Amino acid sequence: MRNQEKLIGLLIIILIIFIASNINGINSFLSGTTDKTIEFGHSASVVPQAWNTTKELNQTNMSKTPDAITNEYVYIDHWDDWPEDHITSISEAKFRALEDGGYKVLKNEYSTLSGVPVSKQYFTNPSRDNNQVWNHVGVSYVFPKEDTNYAIQVHYFTSHDYNNTTFLREVDDRIEDDMANIHNKNFNGFISAANHTYQIVSGWF
Repeated sequence: MRNQEKLIGLLIIILIIFIASNINGINSFLSGTTDKTIEFGHSASVVPQAWNTTKELNQTNMSKTPDAITNEYVYIDHWDDWPEDHITSISEAKFRALEDGGYKVLKNEYSTLSGVPVSKQYFTNPSRDNNQVWNHVGVSYVFPKEDTNYAIQVHYFTSHDYNNTTFLREVDDRIEDDMANIHNKNFNGFISAANHTYQIVSGWF
């Protein structure tokens, strides 16, 4: 009887995880709405209302990837298959290589957005801080989702923005929404749920 109860519990866990991992797709199907999206690697995300892609605005020279999004104040780039699920010297080296003119870390933070552990690194590009250009600060987010690791970078804003907690909270809110909309197109929710559940249940016996 005990093994039968464990089997029932296993099936319930698989069902719950499957529904949770596919809830956005289910909602989209039921609502019948189609959002504008961007694609990067084998992933995709939704472009927020009132935002555009850099391709649409012919501003790809302002982004670090072929198809970033922008509200024409900041630019947001995305990467999938990131080499780690949190920021270490490996991520920092990759972010540094994206900058022309230097890279200085301002601070590192850890938080939870959309129920996912996220590491953040605020940075400045010193060469941008001059009499002509004032926006020289950015922030990078690294996190795991749907069996892959992602990096998102928001750039560039001013020192005044950086010292404005309301602005930084709004950036976090924007990225939290973005994270909720990012999906790995190779991800199979059922198989992933079954694998994770097997790992959990195997410890019961």
